[in-house]
Amino acid sequence: MNDTTEILSTNTAAVLEQSLMAFGAGMSVQSRTDVKNSYQFASLVASKLYDQEGQGEAWFKQFLKVLQDCGWVTARRSYEREFTSSKTLTVGAVASKALGAIGTAVMGGPVGVALNKLTNDALAKLGQVEQAQKLFDRNVKNKKTATIGLASCIETSDGEVVLAMSCIHSDTSAKDLDVFVLEWNSSSAEFYTGAAALSFNKPVYERVRATIESKLGDRSLGNVLDYEI
Repeated sequence: MNDTTEILSTNTAAVLEQSLMAFGAGMSVQSRTDVKNSYQFASLVASKLYDQEGQGEAWFKQFLKVLQDCGWVTARRSYEREFTSSKTLTVGAVASKALGAIGTAVMGGPVGVALNKLTNDALAKLGQVEQAQKLFDRNVKNKKTATIGLASCIETSDGEVVLAMSCIHSDTSAKDLDVFVLEWNSSSAEFYTGAAALSFNKPVYERVRATIESKLGDRSLGNVLDYEI
Protein backbone atom coordinates (compact mmCIF):
# COMPACT_ATOMS: atom_id res chain seq x y z
CA MET A 1 0.00 0.00 0.00
CA ASN A 2 1.27 3.48 -0.87
CA ASP A 3 2.29 5.84 1.89
CA THR A 4 -0.34 8.59 1.88
CA THR A 5 2.42 11.21 2.36
CA GLU A 6 4.12 10.08 -0.85
CA ILE A 7 4.19 12.61 -3.69
CA LEU A 8 3.25 11.43 -7.16
CA SER A 9 6.15 11.77 -9.56
CA THR A 10 4.13 11.22 -12.75
CA ASN A 11 0.80 12.29 -14.18
CA THR A 12 -1.90 9.65 -13.79
CA ALA A 13 -5.50 9.07 -14.80
CA ALA A 14 -8.31 6.96 -13.41
CA VAL A 15 -11.58 5.54 -14.69
CA LEU A 16 -14.15 6.34 -12.00
CA GLU A 17 -17.62 4.95 -12.67
CA GLN A 18 -18.71 6.72 -15.90
CA SER A 19 -15.99 9.39 -15.67
CA LEU A 20 -12.35 9.78 -16.61
CA MET A 21 -10.19 11.82 -14.23
CA ALA A 22 -6.61 13.05 -14.69
CA PHE A 23 -4.18 13.92 -11.86
CA GLY A 24 -1.06 16.03 -12.13
CA ALA A 25 2.36 15.04 -10.81
CA GLY A 26 3.14 16.68 -7.48
CA MET A 27 -0.07 15.62 -5.75
CA SER A 28 0.19 13.62 -2.57
CA VAL A 29 -1.22 10.11 -2.60
CA GLN A 30 -3.63 11.18 0.15
CA SER A 31 -4.94 14.10 -1.90
CA ARG A 32 -5.44 11.93 -4.97
CA THR A 33 -7.23 9.27 -2.92
CA ASP A 34 -9.51 11.85 -1.30
CA VAL A 35 -10.34 13.45 -4.66
CA LYS A 36 -11.10 10.09 -6.27
CA ASN A 37 -13.29 8.92 -3.39
CA SER A 38 -15.27 12.15 -3.06
CA TYR A 39 -15.81 12.35 -6.84
CA GLN A 40 -16.88 8.70 -7.09
CA PHE A 41 -19.18 9.02 -4.09
CA ALA A 42 -20.87 12.10 -5.55
CA SER A 43 -21.34 10.34 -8.88
CA LEU A 44 -22.91 7.29 -7.25
CA VAL A 45 -25.31 9.34 -5.13
CA ALA A 46 -26.41 11.43 -8.11
CA SER A 47 -26.87 8.38 -10.33
CA LYS A 48 -28.94 6.59 -7.69
CA LEU A 49 -31.36 9.52 -7.50
CA TYR A 50 -31.36 10.71 -11.11
CA ASP A 51 -30.71 8.07 -13.75
CA GLN A 52 -33.81 8.49 -15.90
CA GLU A 53 -34.51 10.29 -19.15
CA GLY A 54 -34.77 14.06 -18.76
CA GLN A 55 -32.90 14.18 -15.42
CA GLY A 56 -29.47 15.30 -16.63
CA GLU A 57 -29.57 18.73 -15.00
CA ALA A 58 -30.91 17.30 -11.73
CA TRP A 59 -28.06 14.76 -11.81
CA PHE A 60 -25.49 17.52 -12.26
CA LYS A 61 -26.91 19.67 -9.46
CA GLN A 62 -27.01 16.71 -7.07
CA PHE A 63 -23.48 15.73 -8.03
CA LEU A 64 -22.17 19.21 -7.17
CA LYS A 65 -24.22 19.31 -3.96
CA VAL A 66 -22.62 16.08 -2.72
CA LEU A 67 -19.18 17.37 -3.68
CA GLN A 68 -19.93 20.50 -1.63
CA ASP A 69 -20.84 18.32 1.35
CA CYS A 70 -17.45 16.62 0.88
CA GLY A 71 -15.58 19.92 1.09
CA TRP A 72 -15.47 21.09 -2.52
CA VAL A 73 -16.10 24.80 -3.12
CA THR A 74 -17.57 25.64 -6.55
CA ALA A 75 -15.99 28.73 -8.11
CA ARG A 76 -18.12 28.58 -11.27
CA ARG A 77 -20.64 26.23 -12.84
CA SER A 78 -22.73 26.01 -15.98
CA TYR A 79 -25.26 23.66 -17.56
CA GLU A 80 -26.26 24.33 -21.14
CA ARG A 81 -28.29 22.77 -23.92
CA GLU A 82 -26.26 22.06 -27.03
CA PHE A 83 -27.23 21.19 -30.56
CA THR A 84 -25.33 19.58 -33.39
CA SER A 85 -26.05 19.04 -37.07
CA SER A 86 -24.33 15.66 -36.84
CA LYS A 87 -25.82 12.64 -35.12
CA THR A 88 -22.35 11.46 -34.18
CA LEU A 89 -20.69 13.27 -31.29
CA THR A 90 -17.06 12.86 -30.34
CA VAL A 91 -17.70 12.77 -26.61
CA GLY A 92 -14.10 13.22 -25.52
CA ALA A 93 -13.62 16.33 -27.67
CA VAL A 94 -16.87 17.97 -26.54
CA ALA A 95 -16.20 17.29 -22.85
CA SER A 96 -12.59 18.44 -23.16
CA LYS A 97 -13.65 21.72 -24.78
CA ALA A 98 -16.16 22.45 -22.00
CA LEU A 99 -13.63 21.58 -19.30
CA GLY A 100 -10.93 23.68 -20.94
CA ALA A 101 -13.18 26.71 -21.24
CA ILE A 102 -14.22 26.80 -17.60
CA GLY A 103 -10.74 25.90 -16.35
CA THR A 104 -9.15 28.72 -18.32
CA ALA A 105 -11.87 31.23 -17.41
CA VAL A 106 -11.66 30.60 -13.67
CA MET A 107 -8.05 29.58 -13.08
CA GLY A 108 -6.27 30.94 -16.15
CA GLY A 109 -2.53 31.01 -16.72
CA PRO A 110 -0.33 27.99 -16.01
CA VAL A 111 -3.02 26.22 -13.94
CA GLY A 112 -5.57 26.36 -16.75
CA VAL A 113 -2.99 25.18 -19.28
CA ALA A 114 -1.91 22.30 -17.02
CA LEU A 115 -5.50 21.14 -16.48
CA ASN A 116 -6.24 21.19 -20.22
CA LYS A 117 -3.09 19.24 -21.07
CA LEU A 118 -3.82 16.61 -18.43
CA THR A 119 -7.29 16.11 -19.88
CA ASN A 120 -6.03 15.63 -23.42
CA ASP A 121 -3.25 13.27 -22.30
CA ALA A 122 -5.70 11.14 -20.30
CA LEU A 123 -8.03 10.83 -23.28
CA ALA A 124 -5.20 9.95 -25.63
CA LYS A 125 -3.77 7.30 -23.32
CA LEU A 126 -7.20 5.77 -22.67
CA GLY A 127 -7.15 4.48 -26.24
CA GLN A 128 -3.95 2.57 -25.46
CA VAL A 129 -5.02 0.90 -22.21
CA GLU A 130 -7.38 -1.95 -23.07
CA GLN A 131 -8.26 -2.77 -19.46
CA ALA A 132 -9.29 0.87 -18.84
CA GLN A 133 -11.37 0.90 -22.02
CA LYS A 134 -13.23 -2.25 -20.99
CA LEU A 135 -13.95 -0.94 -17.49
CA PHE A 136 -15.16 2.43 -18.82
CA ASP A 137 -17.38 0.63 -21.33
CA ARG A 138 -18.85 -1.60 -18.62
CA ASN A 139 -19.45 1.26 -16.19
CA VAL A 140 -21.23 3.40 -18.78
CA LYS A 141 -23.38 0.66 -20.24
CA ASN A 142 -24.61 -0.36 -16.81
CA LYS A 143 -26.40 3.00 -16.65
CA LYS A 144 -29.92 3.60 -17.93
CA THR A 145 -28.93 6.88 -19.58
CA ALA A 146 -25.62 8.06 -20.94
CA THR A 147 -23.78 10.56 -18.75
CA ILE A 148 -20.05 10.83 -19.37
CA GLY A 149 -17.76 12.84 -17.10
CA LEU A 150 -14.27 14.22 -17.60
CA ALA A 151 -12.16 15.84 -14.87
CA SER A 152 -8.66 17.17 -14.33
CA CYS A 153 -7.04 17.88 -10.98
CA ILE A 154 -3.76 19.32 -9.71
CA GLU A 155 -2.28 20.30 -6.36
CA THR A 156 -0.49 23.65 -6.42
CA SER A 157 2.86 24.34 -4.76
CA ASP A 158 1.08 25.87 -1.75
CA GLY A 159 -1.06 22.75 -1.28
CA GLU A 160 -4.34 23.91 -2.87
CA VAL A 161 -6.17 21.18 -4.78
CA VAL A 162 -8.13 22.49 -7.76
CA LEU A 163 -10.42 20.62 -10.11
CA ALA A 164 -12.04 21.37 -13.47
CA MET A 165 -14.74 18.99 -14.66
CA SER A 166 -17.33 18.59 -17.38
CA CYS A 167 -20.05 16.11 -18.21
CA ILE A 168 -22.18 15.33 -21.23
CA HIS A 169 -25.72 14.03 -20.92
CA SER A 170 -28.09 12.83 -23.60
CA ASP A 171 -31.46 11.14 -23.29
CA THR A 172 -30.34 8.11 -25.22
CA SER A 173 -29.58 4.58 -24.19
CA ALA A 174 -26.05 4.13 -22.90
CA LYS A 175 -25.91 1.08 -25.17
CA ASP A 176 -25.72 3.49 -28.14
CA LEU A 177 -22.41 4.81 -26.89
CA ASP A 178 -19.25 3.41 -28.44
CA VAL A 179 -16.82 4.11 -25.61
CA PHE A 180 -13.87 2.59 -27.43
CA VAL A 181 -13.67 5.57 -29.79
CA LEU A 182 -15.65 7.90 -27.52
CA GLU A 183 -18.28 8.52 -30.19
CA TRP A 184 -21.97 8.88 -29.53
CA ASN A 185 -24.34 7.61 -32.20
CA SER A 186 -27.63 9.12 -31.17
CA SER A 187 -30.99 9.58 -32.86
CA SER A 188 -31.21 12.92 -31.04
CA ALA A 189 -29.15 15.95 -32.04
CA GLU A 190 -29.77 17.56 -28.63
CA PHE A 191 -27.50 17.08 -25.68
CA TYR A 192 -26.36 18.94 -22.56
CA THR A 193 -22.99 19.89 -21.16
CA GLY A 194 -22.28 20.71 -17.54
CA ALA A 195 -19.00 22.19 -16.34
CA ALA A 196 -17.57 23.38 -13.04
CA ALA A 197 -14.36 24.67 -11.49
CA LEU A 198 -13.80 23.77 -7.83
CA SER A 199 -11.27 23.94 -5.02
CA PHE A 200 -10.90 21.43 -2.18
CA ASN A 201 -11.36 22.33 1.49
CA LYS A 202 -9.36 19.46 2.98
CA PRO A 203 -10.32 19.96 6.65
CA VAL A 204 -14.01 19.57 5.76
CA TYR A 205 -13.35 16.30 3.93
CA GLU A 206 -11.25 14.95 6.78
CA ARG A 207 -14.38 14.97 8.95
CA VAL A 208 -16.31 12.77 6.51
CA ARG A 209 -13.46 10.69 5.03
CA ALA A 210 -14.06 7.56 7.12
CA THR A 211 -17.82 7.62 6.41
CA ILE A 212 -17.34 7.95 2.65
CA GLU A 213 -14.69 5.24 2.51
CA SER A 214 -17.02 2.94 4.43
CA LYS A 215 -19.97 3.65 2.12
CA LEU A 216 -17.88 3.13 -1.01
CA GLY A 217 -16.58 -0.20 0.19
CA ASP A 218 -15.57 -2.45 -2.68
CA ARG A 219 -16.89 0.05 -5.24
CA SER A 220 -13.74 2.12 -4.65
CA LEU A 221 -11.77 -0.77 -6.15
CA GLY A 222 -14.09 -2.65 -8.48
CA ASN A 223 -15.23 0.28 -10.63
CA VAL A 224 -11.90 2.16 -10.63
CA LEU A 225 -8.71 1.68 -12.61
CA ASP A 226 -5.54 3.86 -12.54
CA TYR A 227 -2.98 4.29 -15.30
CA GLU A 228 -0.05 6.58 -16.01
CA ILE A 229 -0.22 9.29 -18.68
